[in-house]
Amino acid sequence: MAGLRWRIGADTVLYAHEFVYSHDLFHLELSDFESMGRMPFWVLLYAVCKTIWNDFLLVQFVIAAFTITVSGYFVKKVCPSLCFFILLCYYIGGRYSSLHLELLREAMAVSFYLLGILAVNERKNKRALLFYLCAVMFHVFAIIAILIFVFCYYLLPKNSLLRLFFCFALLFIVLFDNDFIVSIIEKNIGILIVNEEVVLKILGYTTGDKYGNTEKSIVNYMWLILQFLSYIFMLYKIDGIYSKSVLMKRDLFDVGVFICVVLLCIKYSFLIVYRIGGNYNYFFTCLLSVVFTKELLLAKVKYAQRIFVYIILLIIPLFFCFKLYLNEDYVYENNRWYFRYYPYSSVFDKSLNYDRERLHQFRGSGYSKNTDY
Repeated sequence: MAGLRWRIGADTVLYAHEFVYSHDLFHLELSDFESMGRMPFWVLLYAVCKTIWNDFLLVQFVIAAFTITVSGYFVKKVCPSLCFFILLCYYIGGRYSSLHLELLREAMAVSFYLLGILAVNERKNKRALLFYLCAVMFHVFAIIAILIFVFCYYLLPKNSLLRLFFCFALLFIVLFDNDFIVSIIEKNIGILIVNEEVVLKILGYTTGDKYGNTEKSIVNYMWLILQFLSYIFMLYKIDGIYSKSVLMKRDLFDVGVFICVVLLCIKYSFLIVYRIGGNYNYFFTCLLSVVFTKELLLAKVKYAQRIFVYIILLIIPLFFCFKLYLNEDYVYENNRWYFRYYPYSSVFDKSLNYDRERLHQFRGSGYSKNTDY
């Protein structure tokens, strides 16, 4: 997956470009650690890989191997049953492949975040703190995901009815005025400790449509309501069968799903924050869906016929996976700057695709030896 893919976005190209000019372990400087955008562990990963083999492919391979291993370990620890394989396929098909190994720093941070969740589940808080620190040391945005989890798990009441009421209230607020939360922040900038200019820049970053569709349309809102109700319905239906399939404390699982629902509700207000639900907490969505499917749907299917159900369940993530890869190279104007591709078929097969090369040149970065990372 690290080398055979052909679709590579702007972040990967930027990482590869930085790797060319990064230092190995024997030439590291203090200035290498000064940027908040490149946290210390990321700099060290570059340095180690550059010392072993001066090729960005090694960085991609290390990240791919580590993140897939952690994903499998997480699933095996919390769901060691027949749905283990399907759950792992859903995760890789739904999140890992859809990112195309694009968010490399975030992929490492998510892996340590998942290890932290396992430590919390085993009541090993010091180990969890260490894993969360590692996550932040790879990607500073992990702080937001960790703070949301800590706030929801340790500070909010663990009453399910209160959580449900909060989710419904948030949903109605977003449906009637998705700018409501942003307006409150803008009107009270003066009482915040952070500089006003910084707050406005952060709001502009979090509320833009750079990472997805924020259009206020009937279709989007209907889809939002459908997803919201699906979460609530499945969470309610697995109440008596949860312990049969999942070896995670129920309150921890409920908080993970609660975070997914809350981030879903504010999707059209803070789209960038929704990435936390799509990346850091996506496993909870997978767990909920697979447990609901296995215990409530498969239980009613005859044993001899279940093989066909498994095939259908595996086809679903594969369909979305292929859909992403089969998309045409042309993308809409507002996203064109972000989606960048190598002009050739893959890292190993460098036969040029002239349609991709033409679009690559159109975006201002044509193929050449100097830009071939």
